[in-house]
Amino acid sequence: MKHLFTTLFVVCLSFTAAVAQEKPTDKATQEKTMSKEDKEAAKAKKEADIQEAFKTAGLTADEQQLVRTSYADRSAFGKKLKDDSSLSDEDRKAKAKEFSTAEDAKLKEKLGAEKYKAFKDVQKAQRAAAGQSK
Repeated sequence: MKHLFTTLFVVCLSFTAAVAQEKPTDKATQEKTMSKEDKEAAKAKKEADIQEAFKTAGLTADEQQLVRTSYADRSAFGKKLKDDSSLSDEDRKAKAKEFSTAEDAKLKEKLGAEKYKAFKDVQKAQRAAAGQSK
């Protein structure tokens, strides 16, 4: 009887070990597994950060709208690139960087060099505080 229970225990333990999975480390995988509350919290944090950046840089309501429009354009362009299966990863990254550089140049022209630099400095500090790098 002891052998039967021991064998059954070992089989159960082996099955549990075989079925166990590692936690996802890929950012995209983590985003897919985020709960609704986590997504809402991340969205609220992002909005709070951008509001802080606007305030610190001293942007007017019109200038804030320019930045938001630029971000919306970047997002739309990124989705368009993601859906384009004819592009390689390298081409996709190159086009995204080119578009981002062009959008940054437009923002710098419209906001002025000082406000643009202040806004980007705040964003850079926020990313560093969050442990991200760009």
